[in-house]
Amino acid sequence: MTVARLKTLDPTDRRSEKARLNQLIDIISSDISTEANRRKYPAFVSGITTPITSSLHNTIFDQDHTLQSSNALFDISFGVYAKTQITNNTSTITGSAVVTELNGTIDSAGKYNFSNTTSNMMREKINVYRQYAQSLLGDSGSVFRSSHTETDASTDNTTKIQEALFINVKRLFKRDNIAKGTFGMKFYNRTGDRNELTNDDAHALSGTLFTSPQTTGFKGRSKLISTSAEDPVFNQVTILDTNASTSYSVNPVSGEVSTLKMYLGSALPVNVGLIFYDMGVIVLDVNKIFDLNDAVQGVINFPDEIASTKIFALKGGEQSVNLPAGQKAIGHTTDTGANLKKFLQLATVDDIIKHFCEARFTDTSNTAITFQNETIINSTIFFCNAAASDFNYSTNPTYIDANGKIVIVKNITDQPFSYITTVGLYNNAGDLLAVAKLSRPIEKNPNNQLTIRVRLDY
Repeated sequence: MTVARLKTLDPTDRRSEKARLNQLIDIISSDISTEANRRKYPAFVSGITTPITSSLHNTIFDQDHTLQSSNALFDISFGVYAKTQITNNTSTITGSAVVTELNGTIDSAGKYNFSNTTSNMMREKINVYRQYAQSLLGDSGSVFRSSHTETDASTDNTTKIQEALFINVKRLFKRDNIAKGTFGMKFYNRTGDRNELTNDDAHALSGTLFTSPQTTGFKGRSKLISTSAEDPVFNQVTILDTNASTSYSVNPVSGEVSTLKMYLGSALPVNVGLIFYDMGVIVLDVNKIFDLNDAVQGVINFPDEIASTKIFALKGGEQSVNLPAGQKAIGHTTDTGANLKKFLQLATVDDIIKHFCEARFTDTSNTAITFQNETIINSTIFFCNAAASDFNYSTNPTYIDANGKIVIVKNITDQPFSYITTVGLYNNAGDLLAVAKLSRPIEKNPNNQLTIRVRLDY
């Protein structure tokens, strides 16, 4: 019905409040380890005779990403920290050992140059790190530190995150932010020993780089618990934002941030990363979690690599494998010094993401990442008061006679009445801004007065 007149709301007739809704999010391990669930965005091309392509990040979906019903869970990328240091008018590259050990040069324009035989996509990996630093820290030259209380001016080099795995939770699952104190993730921090791999072509080609660990039978050496190579232990670690609800900082650029801690057995927790709640970004310290000196073995894409035959030492003995052009072997019998650091230097971002997704998570329905998101609902509550003399008739056509006059009652002894079904909220110019529907019509007459509570969420 269209009301006969509008009634002005006083300041006392409205009240504002804020509510927070939480939703539990579980990302299972197989969602991450399944290759069909990862969408790539090839943007990098390198090579002449045998070119290769790679993305700068991948998106993880909850099922095959080509299906229309799939949902994007998070983006994942890898970056390394590097900066230019000038001493006595000489410029050098400092930062991550992944970069500095390559002995790169700096040209007159400040551009980094690295050998195409000992590295791959190194400038891109540095730029990925700088983009996250710019977005989260406000300065592309800043370094992430594994305690949120540390500042960029700190002289403690042990807190620097110089090789970082970045995880961006999608807005669909993050909502307004990740709730503090609810984040946790589980995965394997060490790859299996190469001598535990079956002696066949498939295992030689993938090796410990890409072989998914299993819930039973997979063993490795943990960095947190000192054991010998002959006494391996199960090495699934847990990473939590412990005590974040009471211990966190507010970054002026990216909002609330706290420290991630890694747990394994009875060992003391270790600071291994940061979580930016408002941005939905997790920054993991690859060296502290996975150890750059961890031995690796497998095959990666590499530009202009000629076809070759390499021998891998596996559980059943040595295995000879023919590699096509454009593929490079790591950790074969004559490459005994292959470790995670070398892999991060040589591999494309796609291969690095493939390694961390497939070799660190199991192909099971166990929870790998869990957290609660937070949806903030701002509400204004309007108390719409109808006094005894208010809204007892309307301008609905049923209230108007043939002459266009309002018919309040048919008989002079009758009381006027109406049925309220809708409440409209107008601005000062008389424009309708919001409409609230009642669950059922409510009779209004001079013998009663009503207060209708309207809640406007936004």
